[in-house]
Amino acid sequence: MFRNSLSGLRNILSRRVITVLAVLFMIFLTSGGVFLLVIQPGSMVSTSTGTSFMARSSTSQTSTEFFVAFFLTLAGMVGFVLLEGAMRRSFDLSGSKVRYLMAMVLIVLSVVILEGLFYVKFH
Repeated sequence: MFRNSLSGLRNILSRRVITVLAVLFMIFLTSGGVFLLVIQPGSMVSTSTGTSFMARSSTSQTSTEFFVAFFLTLAGMVGFVLLEGAMRRSFDLSGSKVRYLMAMVLIVLSVVILEGLFYVKFH
């Protein structure tokens, strides 16, 4: 009985699953997840011209900022995974080209949008 449950646990917690969980946890941390859990900020802040989803401070963020940063970073990571898969030796050259193009679009879009948000937040 114990041996069956241990092998079932090994199947669930494979190397790939642990890697994906570790990457998601690191993206959560770098996107400001701890700040979100501890401070529990609102989704919008009041500004002099109305409301904004972005707190213009280096010591504060809104929950919307967290989700935007999380999903943009996740899109960039998916792009890198697709890029790695496209760069492997493959007999399907057209499929590799499509994966390469999708990877580059995801990486460039996520970096450009994150840089734009950084610029808007601090200027």
